[in-house]
Amino acid sequence: MPGDLPTVTKFERISSRVLRIGAISNFIVTIPAFVVYDSYVGNMLDEMPNTPWLVWIWSGMAFLWGVMMWEIANNFSTKWSLLRYLVAEKAITSTSVVVGFAIGDLPGMAMVAIVITDVIWIPIFGSILLKATRLQQVAY
Repeated sequence: MPGDLPTVTKFERISSRVLRIGAISNFIVTIPAFVVYDSYVGNMLDEMPNTPWLVWIWSGMAFLWGVMMWEIANNFSTKWSLLRYLVAEKAITSTSVVVGFAIGDLPGMAMVAIVITDVIWIPIFGSILLKATRLQQVAY
């Protein structure tokens, strides 16, 4: 009937919730870099970097990816295709940090932060993207 709201599927509801949880995890890990920089970085790294702007750049970008997750969650049915960029970003960041950790450039706490904000989300967001892609193909 005209004026009716579109039906939101269970898959869309669950996907939106998952994306919001991912966004919140990004916010929790990144906001302290701006608010309590010294204690945050002091707990993450063995020594304070002499270039805090690099930490702020990474934190700002990770925060913005959280904003994007929230945006996708707000209207999953029309924005789900943005997940491909989110999965790519998570894979690039994770690979870079894992290599940095493996060669001894990053301490364990930095690795833990990336596991929370990136590594664990790759298969989750990837599976949501695959299912959404399949559902979209079936619809057409």
